[in-house]
Amino acid sequence: MISEETFDALAEKARRRKYSSMNYVDYEDCANAEIIHDRDDLVLLLDRSKTPAMLYFGADDFAALVKIIAGLPGKLRVHFVPRAFAARLEEIGFAEWGEYADFFNDALADTAARLDDGGGEILYLGGDECSFAAAVSQRCKGQSRGYEGESAAWFAKWLEENKVIVLRVGSAIAGFCCVSIYQEGTMLWVREVAVDPAYQGKGLGKKLIGQAIRYGVENGAVKGFLAADILNANAIGLYEKYGFRAKNADRELQMIKDE
Repeated sequence: MISEETFDALAEKARRRKYSSMNYVDYEDCANAEIIHDRDDLVLLLDRSKTPAMLYFGADDFAALVKIIAGLPGKLRVHFVPRAFAARLEEIGFAEWGEYADFFNDALADTAARLDDGGGEILYLGGDECSFAAAVSQRCKGQSRGYEGESAAWFAKWLEENKVIVLRVGSAIAGFCCVSIYQEGTMLWVREVAVDPAYQGKGLGKKLIGQAIRYGVENGAVKGFLAADILNANAIGLYEKYGFRAKNADRELQMIKDE
């Protein structure tokens, strides 16, 4: 386990490199990682507490990084892979796990004015309900490339500063949407949307997105942001219906090695 001070120094060094997967990583994400390399031109961390083990990097020479990764045993995962080097990782046993594009809504209030989500009170996850949300999340594991579900601890951490919108059927949580407001209160971030498989196909995903947009507007956001795997056509179709559009070619390629 590394200290927060050590992490901050490594993350700052990694973010100055030409290629980095640590631009959006917090200390809590890799507190259990071990330091594989700490050089001026290369930072590499390995967190075997995750399944598969997660690699975090900052490198000026990605080809040299691939050679180092090739010598690491076991199942491995790496995010923010430059597309130009995907083939190099495939040569050492990696395969694509997901490729995420960013989608933005630049007129959140206009979208909110046209909502047909049925309105109603927005309900939120309680701090004592994290295990129930985690159970829904885990039941959705694998429904989209790269989606592994979240733990109760993850939800508890998210609730420290953010909200989770929930839809209930009776007392059961049928679906949830993790939301946050950032960029000095102007941007809604739709972090994650999931509907229990037992309740899918009933329009609950649509309602969750609508409530997320209403939540954003009611809390001062003027724009919205989310990310989706480029092969998840159903989700992208839903997001586009609510005004979210891919704005640039920047994508996050995730790759995984099973052995």
